[in-house]
Amino acid sequence: MHDYESVSETHETGIEVFTRILEETSRSCGSCGFEDTVLGGEWAVRVERDPRSRRLLYRLDCPDCRSTETVDIDVG
Repeated sequence: MHDYESVSETHETGIEVFTRILEETSRSCGSCGFEDTVLGGEWAVRVERDPRSRRLLYRLDCPDCRSTETVDIDVG
């Protein structure tokens, strides 16, 4: 017998921790030096997921110069 509520709670906790880490992680623009947190900052964020490789790619568009930085996260 599975405890689905426990699995759901564990999943929610994992998402909260993952989100908090990205909110506390800074990234700098390689072109102009702009720096801010990955989530919750001024970056325009796009997320791409490749289900075959189980990777998340956070594409961060710089608000100052419009260049793109990538944060590659293995969620496998």
